[in-house]
Amino acid sequence: MHRLPKLGIPLALAGLVVLPAFSFGGPNTLLAKVKSTHQLVIAESAFAPEDFQNPKTKQWTGYDVNILRGFAKTLGAKLHMVPLPFASSIEAVASRRADITIDIYYTPQRAKVLSYSRPMLNYNDVVAVNSAHPALRYDSVKALHGKKIAVVLGSEEVTEAKKIPAAKIKQYGSVGESFLALSTGRVAADLQPDADVSWAHKQNPSLKIKILGPVPKNIAPPIKTLRGYYGVPKGAYSHTFLMKLDAYLKKIASNGVEQRILNRYGMKSPIFLKGIAQAPNFYK
Repeated sequence: MHRLPKLGIPLALAGLVVLPAFSFGGPNTLLAKVKSTHQLVIAESAFAPEDFQNPKTKQWTGYDVNILRGFAKTLGAKLHMVPLPFASSIEAVASRRADITIDIYYTPQRAKVLSYSRPMLNYNDVVAVNSAHPALRYDSVKALHGKKIAVVLGSEEVTEAKKIPAAKIKQYGSVGESFLALSTGRVAADLQPDADVSWAHKQNPSLKIKILGPVPKNIAPPIKTLRGYYGVPKGAYSHTFLMKLDAYLKKIASNGVEQRILNRYGMKSPIFLKGIAQAPNFYK
């Protein structure tokens, strides 16, 4: 489901969370601030494999963390993580209490308060099935017709599942719960981003799950709307920072560095970076 960011939760809801305070005296642009403080402050929402704490070392890791750590190094800075619920992370960046979000989807609502980087990743929704006893042979709407379909509550995949005729939709509170239901044969299929399927299988090879194929095109949203972007404070304050970030993201998408980062998290499919290096710098 690539996390609840898809929902575009209203910023007003984030007011329930007390955010840490940061000083913004002195530098009058984001780039100057990061260079002078030697810190890039990330509003983290803890979604594996994007960004999460290693349970053994308690260190932050994930492909977003790896990418942004490399970028921060080019500015002479280190990452400073601020764990927040997702809705609060958007507000923290919009109000300049943090510098950058983890990768998020583009929505017109968020574009009112954030400026976007160039796209950094494709999130391709797939049909996952039980690897030992698959209930489906084909990833078509016809094959899915009337089947028990797992999705995560509040995710974009709920909308996709509702387009399947007579589908018996089972909504779970987390990706892990939906994969367990699939692995134990309680559902016939699970609609999820392939990043989540790849990561879950890498972390727990005993899970009986596999990717059957992409979600049928006639129920899936355009891939451009499923791309990940980094968000920074809106306006001229972030312009020079975005120029640096966009150049860095284009470079690592082109020279193989980003793919090597993704490989660490089981994300070896070429779909993740298909067209990313050639994409325009700003969402169209």
